[in-house]
Amino acid sequence: MIKRILKSKNSQNSFWNIVEVLVSPLILFVSIPFFLQQLGTEEYGIWMFVNTIVVLLQSLNLGLNTSTYKHVSSAIASNENKQITQTLTTNLSLTILISVVGFISIGILAGLIHWFDLFIDFPSQKPTIIACLFLGGFVLFSKLTEQILYTVYRAFEDFKYVTLLTLGSKLVIVLGSIIIAFFTKSIVLILFYNAIISLLFLSINYRLMKRFIPFYRFHFQLSKAAIQFEVSYSFFVWVQSSAVVLTYQGDRILVSSGFGLETLSYYTIVATIFNHIHMAFAAMTGWVFPQIAKNQHDSSYLTQLYRNTRNVSAFIAISLLAIFTFIAEPLFNGWLGSTNFQQIATYLNLFAMFEFIFIFTIMPNFFLNGSGYEKLNLKITLVYTVLNFVGMLVGYFVLNSVTGILLGLFVTTIIGMFILHYKMDQLFQLSQKAVYATITLFVPSLLGCGIAYFDLWVVKTLFLVATIVSAYVLFIKKPKTSFNAFIQ
Repeated sequence: MIKRILKSKNSQNSFWNIVEVLVSPLILFVSIPFFLQQLGTEEYGIWMFVNTIVVLLQSLNLGLNTSTYKHVSSAIASNENKQITQTLTTNLSLTILISVVGFISIGILAGLIHWFDLFIDFPSQKPTIIACLFLGGFVLFSKLTEQILYTVYRAFEDFKYVTLLTLGSKLVIVLGSIIIAFFTKSIVLILFYNAIISLLFLSINYRLMKRFIPFYRFHFQLSKAAIQFEVSYSFFVWVQSSAVVLTYQGDRILVSSGFGLETLSYYTIVATIFNHIHMAFAAMTGWVFPQIAKNQHDSSYLTQLYRNTRNVSAFIAISLLAIFTFIAEPLFNGWLGSTNFQQIATYLNLFAMFEFIFIFTIMPNFFLNGSGYEKLNLKITLVYTVLNFVGMLVGYFVLNSVTGILLGLFVTTIIGMFILHYKMDQLFQLSQKAVYATITLFVPSLLGCGIAYFDLWVVKTLFLVATIVSAYVLFIKKPKTSFNAFIQ
């Protein structure tokens, strides 16, 4: 069994995916105390603000990375090199135009900051934040483009190259940034260096892609038919991802505008940690998307694959998150120091509670988008993101605190995830009692929230054991879940 797992292509892809998502932020997170010390919370807050704007502008990508993933995967299965060329040329050309729009948007935002003092605590911050925003535009271009190139490796079901490129660039960027911060303490020079290295690795990425498609050469070209072909699929996925990005980056805009850049620096540390935790859980089953796309007309296969991957990934994710939440206090207290830890302690607990519920978006997203239900996925995504956005606004205006924002996010996520999985149960006909099955699905996660909520270690330990045991019973033992999908 172990030998089969080690040789399994799915296991290998999951391994490289998880390495990418865990080690990459680990490189960054280890350096956070150093950057806080060298730059100060305000300068670090500017850095986090610029990163937030870059991520928000990535929502302009029209879903082209997903379109590339699906169409290149399908073209590989049917050996259609012409389709691969058309998809890559069209989507890379569109990415260049989108990057131009991104720079224009940055220019508008810079004007608002210059003339109306938007998002700044002191007028002296204006030149720094405006310069950093324009440097962030080059990072935006590299991020948008690498999303397209990375999907080629994933479409060929070889995730190793994505991991090696990502880790290589992050390591070079962080080490260089540490040196610059130590000698100059300049956030502008750090972001200038980030932009240069990002563009350098983008060039390396393009050259390495030739190992998979040696016949491809990029030239700027757009045709109405090719654009329609790509966007007709990606449009619904793009609106989904835009709603997700705007909602789960919009909280940072609320925090920065309402509570200042210093508060944003602490908030973003925790938000980024849990963003990468969520990405790590998604990475465990990232290999499933091309398999869904290639078998989207086999309903019985998809139902079995969905049940098994959902149950196994939920058990692993909930168990790991429970352990992480249990050790979070001593871990972060030792890492950041007691003073900084006190600033983020409440955020850690509330984000953990949110993630215990939000992990249930992962498998439905893969299956609905990969099997032709992207319109249904869009409707459901809009429902829970609108709920979340309203919840955060209510928390912001009623409780007037960052804690209020996160409480609103948590409560509305429970409602949204119930709606999502009730629909999934009906779609795949998993149970004759859809309401009961959907409610029981969240029992281990709600128990996991107890680990974050209570302070006494005896109580936290009891909730830890209850969370893992209930997850095993509900997701593995009771439905007799098969691990075969993971070791093919």
